[in-house]
Amino acid sequence: MVTVGPLTTQQRRTLKQVQRRAVGRVSQRAHMVLLSARGYSVQQIAGIFEVGEDTVRTWLQRYQQEGADGLVDRPRPGRPPRDWLARHLIEAQVAVSPDQAGLVQGYWTVALLAQVLALRHGVHLSARTVRRVLHASGWRWGRPRLAPATHAPDAQRKADPAADWKLALIRQVLAGAATVLYLDECEVQLLPLVRAMWMRGERVRIPTPGQNAKRVVFGALNAHTGRLDHRVSERKRAVDFVAFLEQLLLAYPQGEVVLILDNVVTHHARLVQHWLADPAHERIRMVWLPKYSAHTHNPIERVWGQMKTAVAANRLHGSIELLVAAATTYLHETAFAIPCPRPSDPACTYPLAA
Repeated sequence: MVTVGPLTTQQRRTLKQVQRRAVGRVSQRAHMVLLSARGYSVQQIAGIFEVGEDTVRTWLQRYQQEGADGLVDRPRPGRPPRDWLARHLIEAQVAVSPDQAGLVQGYWTVALLAQVLALRHGVHLSARTVRRVLHASGWRWGRPRLAPATHAPDAQRKADPAADWKLALIRQVLAGAATVLYLDECEVQLLPLVRAMWMRGERVRIPTPGQNAKRVVFGALNAHTGRLDHRVSERKRAVDFVAFLEQLLLAYPQGEVVLILDNVVTHHARLVQHWLADPAHERIRMVWLPKYSAHTHNPIERVWGQMKTAVAANRLHGSIELLVAAATTYLHETAFAIPCPRPSDPACTYPLAA
């Protein structure tokens, strides 16, 4: 039975350093020795690391004979195996972006990796081998996501200095007796959206229209009930926005109606200001969302995302009219109980769908 006897303080410190700083199997071997010194049997250690008992005995004996230096792999004679060499070269190359490697490309492809390995390192690998090594090392081919630049100077980062005041005002109107509507507009277009989907066999191809067409959907989501009122228009003009405001007055014939909306130019147009100034429309009041972050605080954005995924993703409608009809049906038949996009945001207290 092979065991490692009690360790000195220095031996234990050295082994812990190896365990923390070394990579792969060397770190694992140092851990084996530490477990043996704590009284674990060879069988127990083999079970923990899922290796053979002979492997555990080999490294415990190597430590007894050579100390911590004996845990490192010894040089092997002959040429390294091709797969081993390929894996290390590919991992080292792909870990550095092409522009940092002096290339003009912004990201690696299998063909580019194979070309660089051949020209710079003299290692000629097929595209199949490069792809297989990448998958085995945990790399996968997929679409990246856009995100705000974290390295941008503070002067370039946009923020609304009145954001806290505006959110406090929203909390105040939500707590009052007025009807509170989150308002926004979105575009639906005949060109299909592409979303991930299950497929079998050849990759699914989504047909595209010969000519794209668009429509604008104005919407107002009741903050307390989840009710959604909407209007479809060919364009997003001030006159179309005013027509939607008229529709909301008819939909809510009594009491104050507070609209929470973003700061797009259509909402501030002169025609809209004249309409609001009319005493007949005094029941309408507008409360503005913080600039540059309206999508974070406006729950109707979730409605648009769900609607587009349901009716416009991965399929081509025969016409823009058919697409609008599908979108209208979805908006009429769906009860929106949408969670707050930011549960920690005190401005969100809604909604409870009927």
